[in-house]
Amino acid sequence: MSFGAALLALSAVQSISQVGQGYAQKAEAERNATLIEGKAGLIDIQKGIENEQYIRAKGQAAGESAAHTAGAGLLLQGSKLAIMLDTQKQMSLDQAVGQFNFDQEKRFTLAQADATRRGGAAAVRAGYSNAFSTILSGAASYGMYKGGGKLTSTGRIKDTTFDSVTSTRGFA
Repeated sequence: MSFGAALLALSAVQSISQVGQGYAQKAEAERNATLIEGKAGLIDIQKGIENEQYIRAKGQAAGESAAHTAGAGLLLQGSKLAIMLDTQKQMSLDQAVGQFNFDQEKRFTLAQADATRRGGAAAVRAGYSNAFSTILSGAASYGMYKGGGKLTSTGRIKDTTFDSVTSTRGFA
């Protein structure tokens, strides 16, 4: 194998390797994105658990208020009822804030998964771009090796690609 052929072969191997690396990075990004989406699913489960805990806590608070009021021999009306309703309202607000926070965390996590996937796609594009640059660089090196710096009598760069093919045979 001549030196010129080795230059071109090396450029081709490097180019193939760069594209392969891009696809490997994309596959890794896809696996990572899948894991991140799994985390988003766990956030939904957490949200459901917290919601049920709030429902139970509100029921307990209402039951305790009613029991304390009845235990004191009072009717559940007036300021006692207002306090119980205010407690329920405050717990509902806390519940809504907690649910909103879980929704935001899930959206952020899903956005991370999307960004990870986009990064994988960008790695493939970068691999092709790098491969193209490598091929151009290899072609330029080959051209310099084959006499790209030699000039003809008219001042143009001499193309020696087909110098081994001569037209000494007469075709008439």
